[in-house]
Amino acid sequence: MNLHLKTLSLLLPLTLLTACKNEITPEWEQYYSHASSNESRVEWLSNVAVDGYGEIISGGSTIRTGTDRQQNILLVKRSSDGELIWSTDIDLAKGNYRSDDKITDLTLDSDGNSYAIGVSYIVENDIQRYGSFLVKVDTYGELVWSIELSKHDDARDLEIHQDQLYVTGFATQVFNLDGVKQLKIEHEKAWDIEVNDAGDIHIVGAEKAAKYNAAGQLAWAVDLPADLYLQAALAVLSDDSIVIAHNQQDDSTRIAGISPNGQPSWSKTYYPPQQSYGLPGPALLKADWRDNVVLSLSNDKSRRLVKLNEQGQELWQTTSQNIVQDLALDEDSAVYVVGGGNNEKFDSSGQFIGATVATSGTQITTGSIALEGNNMYIGYSAVKDGEIQHYLAKFLNQ
Repeated sequence: MNLHLKTLSLLLPLTLLTACKNEITPEWEQYYSHASSNESRVEWLSNVAVDGYGEIISGGSTIRTGTDRQQNILLVKRSSDGELIWSTDIDLAKGNYRSDDKITDLTLDSDGNSYAIGVSYIVENDIQRYGSFLVKVDTYGELVWSIELSKHDDARDLEIHQDQLYVTGFATQVFNLDGVKQLKIEHEKAWDIEVNDAGDIHIVGAEKAAKYNAAGQLAWAVDLPADLYLQAALAVLSDDSIVIAHNQQDDSTRIAGISPNGQPSWSKTYYPPQQSYGLPGPALLKADWRDNVVLSLSNDKSRRLVKLNEQGQELWQTTSQNIVQDLALDEDSAVYVVGGGNNEKFDSSGQFIGATVATSGTQITTGSIALEGNNMYIGYSAVKDGEIQHYLAKFLNQ
């Protein structure tokens, strides 16, 4: 297991980003490459998060290209002023085998420690397989522990609740912050997990949506239509009903409500504004404090945002260009979407507030946003100097 820390910071001049109605100018922009001299690398960004001290963690993977190709976990920490504090790459390979490791989700605890799950592509004795992992990195960038979750299956979503880590994918597992397993629930593959204040666990995948109590006992399960993709989104409302969303095989997105006792209550189907044979965006879903939900569906050409109440009645919808890779709501229920370099904000009524001009060379499969008070952080993988690097920008919320 190799751990490598770098503390080189690359400062860039500010670039003005404009919007159709309002001009949103970044406080700063930063690119980061983990490459040493005479080395070529690709940096893939998957997540951005802000800790309790206002410092920003971006996570993903770093790939050394060439004949000695290697792909490791990459975490980069910056101050609220954009200064690089540390970067850490972690190679989870042990013994004689090689592993390509990438983060699929990232969360932070109240002390600023980072927890990440991901998938590994492993080659051992000419046999290829996929596995999954959970790691903890402290606030100084040092690896604290790592756990192999599975030798054959992936992990897709990670949540932290009351100092417990909840991981779902091939199964749902619960760990304390020291990495000690507290619970394991076997089920069909899942993509999203949410935990309510009572510790009840809700999951959704392609085949089922289900609720378990804090002890892992099944409360209810709902069979889902057969044409859904595994990628899914889940929101738990204040009465413990849930709303789920999936992409379907006809390029539409299905959104549905399920009552607190597990009875399907409503469903609707939406399509992206423009037809495309290219990359579909993920089905994304967030609930506000009124128990209204915002759905994002997209493809490589266009995006549609829809707001519905808890009964499934549509409140508004809006459309624009480019894919969406991440969705966030603030305390005022304003809506933020990022993807394809097109980062937009709408108020709670769906009125457009502002958008940024696409960052040059943005990679369409990346895009993440984190909100912290009046600060907004947006991250991508983007091309600079002929290489794909981590890109992070700070904006003051307007």
